Amino acid sequence: MAIILGGMVPRPPWKYRLLAAIHAHRNAGDPGADPLVRRAAEGLVAATSRVVFGVEKPGWITSGASEGNLLALYTLREEGYRRVVAFDTSHYSIKKSALMLSMELDILPTHEGRPRLDLLERRITPDSVVVATVGTTQEGLVDPVGEIAGVAGSVGAAVHVDAAYGGYIARFLTGKARFRLEPPVMTVVVDAHKIPEAPPPAGVILASKQKLLDNLWFESPYIPTGRQFGILGTRPGGPIVAAWRRVEDLDRNPGFPRLASILMRRLKKTLKALERLGYETPVTPDLPVACATHPRLEEALERLKASGVRVYRCPRYNGVRIVMMPSTRPKTYMKHLAFD
Repeated sequence: MAIILGGMVPRPPWKYRLLAAIHAHRNAGDPGADPLVRRAAEGLVAATSRVVFGVEKPGWITSGASEGNLLALYTLREEGYRRVVAFDTSHYSIKKSALMLSMELDILPTHEGRPRLDLLERRITPDSVVVATVGTTQEGLVDPVGEIAGVAGSVGAAVHVDAAYGGYIARFLTGKARFRLEPPVMTVVVDAHKIPEAPPPAGVILASKQKLLDNLWFESPYIPTGRQFGILGTRPGGPIVAAWRRVEDLDRNPGFPRLASILMRRLKKTLKALERLGYETPVTPDLPVACATHPRLEEALERLKASGVRVYRCPRYNGVRIVMMPSTRPKTYMKHLAFD
């Protein structure tokens, strides 16, 4: 297996890979036909909601935030919101989803990766869905969800939160991620195959009210349940079973608040070590994701490519992405990003 630097979907711990393999034959696309899958799906949603918000909210499983973002924008479109207002740090799946749904898309520039609320106030309309990100892909920043919700609420607009990376840990690290899943914040997506390191694909969409989820169930009269959720017909059940167990295990030990602290300490240690090698961090992150730049970076990347190491970039800053996951250690980055 190739070495990957800066990835957000690492290799899961072996016992969860085994659990996913044992249940690989199960189809989560028809939970009514498999009581274990239904129990796992409901358990994963409940555990995720408790970690992210401290309370249980309506939700269901997805294959990850790319599907989740599409579903969130679809259900909000069905509720009358026809425009998508996103920031230039939003994940590419937001643009893709807006195009697929034929929704008007307005992408707002940020200042050093931070949303400009004054610009949002000028561009937002009552039929808008504003997308806030909890853990931007290149910078590890958290958009101020509460402030964005205040702007949206003042005109009757909606807010969707893409918390694919940061959902499980962000509220323990920054006040910007402490918000309620109540209007105008309508939907949130979180990935269990990122910070929890569950086998992919495994994600969750949470909603402020059940009606938003009801829009995402589609009639399928020939299967036992009589309906299916989201885009996929056949949905891998093994990863859902494994993700349920993994999230509950991490919640007990070490606990997500402690895990958040551990990952931030590792990131700071890594960035300090890289700084001694001449790397710079153009943006100070909120979460355990950062971008590191170096005058000789292209030289390092060519060497890594030749040796079979795959590297995730942060092209906005012409740098390399540094991501801390439970299985990631600072020495991995130091080994590969050091210069001879």
